[in-house]
Amino acid sequence: MFGGLIDKLDSDKWQEVDVGSKVDSEWTEYRVNIHHKPVNDTEFVYMIAVDEGEAKTVSIKDCQKKTDPLKEIGTIEIKLNEKLEIVGLDLNGDVVVRK
Repeated sequence: MFGGLIDKLDSDKWQEVDVGSKVDSEWTEYRVNIHHKPVNDTEFVYMIAVDEGEAKTVSIKDCQKKTDPLKEIGTIEIKLNEKLEIVGLDLNGDVVVRK
């Protein structure tokens, strides 16, 4: 059974927010490559791309130990910082952001 995104992330570093609080211009829908690379027990690296766009390598930190939050997810809205780190995820209105 699929739990919420927050269940796959460290709740000391991430929080759930209401979808209405999102600033749409900061979020982009991406396709997530099926190959996910663990960096360590709590960080993963992904290749993502917008439709017909160039792929980019991004990372997510502070996941639950050995838990990939994007496992089996093909398309998701993502908010990135300038270092190409994921700082927000929105899966069909289930929204989490870094604290």
